[in-house]
Amino acid sequence: MLYAAALGTFLTVTMMIYGLLYKKTGVGVMESRLSGLRYQKPGREALPDPEASFSARVLRPLGNAVSKRANSVLPSTISQKLEMALQTAGLRMSPGKFIAIIAVTGGVLPLLVLAMSASSGGSAMMTLVSWAGASIMGVYIPRMWLGGKIKKRQKLIQKSLPDAFDLVTASVEAGLGIDAAFARVVEKVKGPFAEELGRTNREITMGRSRREAFQDMADRTGVDDLRSLVNSIIQAELMGISVGGVIRIQTDVMRTKRKQRAEEQAFKAPVKMVFPLVFFIFPAIGIVIGGPAVIQMMNAGF
Repeated sequence: MLYAAALGTFLTVTMMIYGLLYKKTGVGVMESRLSGLRYQKPGREALPDPEASFSARVLRPLGNAVSKRANSVLPSTISQKLEMALQTAGLRMSPGKFIAIIAVTGGVLPLLVLAMSASSGGSAMMTLVSWAGASIMGVYIPRMWLGGKIKKRQKLIQKSLPDAFDLVTASVEAGLGIDAAFARVVEKVKGPFAEELGRTNREITMGRSRREAFQDMADRTGVDDLRSLVNSIIQAELMGISVGGVIRIQTDVMRTKRKQRAEEQAFKAPVKMVFPLVFFIFPAIGIVIGGPAVIQMMNAGF
């Protein structure tokens, strides 16, 4: 059973890597004829730098090749969802590279656990259970890490929204345009929201409409407060209402929501403290209080 599990894992990982790296070299008849008519300048193949590190010479090109192959075989719907999740997390990574990471963790981690279990002399059933658990963990650990990155970044954006839009309101009321006000926020505020706003300003400068750029920013971040604020700004521009007043009202609403969320977390604190108190604090208090009494009773002969 142990050797069968090891052989199955080795074959699975090997065939997965081969499938990602395999490239079809055959071309059609028409393509071969046209290629003979084209002029191709002879080029010299670039050799890797012998003084570069092992990761730069071997691991990075291998990762890029696996990533490109995974991008080509991924379905469009899965690729789009994964790309949106990576953008929400603020990661500059292609969906294929993330899939390659999942394939590596899902293949290497079970092999390590299998080798450790076999070297420790465990039973076949225990080894099989450990291998299955490691396989599941290897697949889900990158997904959990990505989900944690998304939640952390969304919290940072949500926390910085009221202060950032207070600066926008002050700038608009001082006479600046909405684009100049957002540029001032990018200069003064640091964090993920400033990065997203800077990207949106660059898209508007390149000719994209403000409505599409701001809606894309709201979809990229996935923060409900920002999406509500963006919709309010778009409606204010369409109806000719003062943008500064709308932003001020929405900023007050966001501050109220942040206060309510803090109060909600404060109300949940007593419930969350029950389990540490019962399992860790109360047993220690019982030992400290009742320990001397038990020792005296044992010395008295009870």
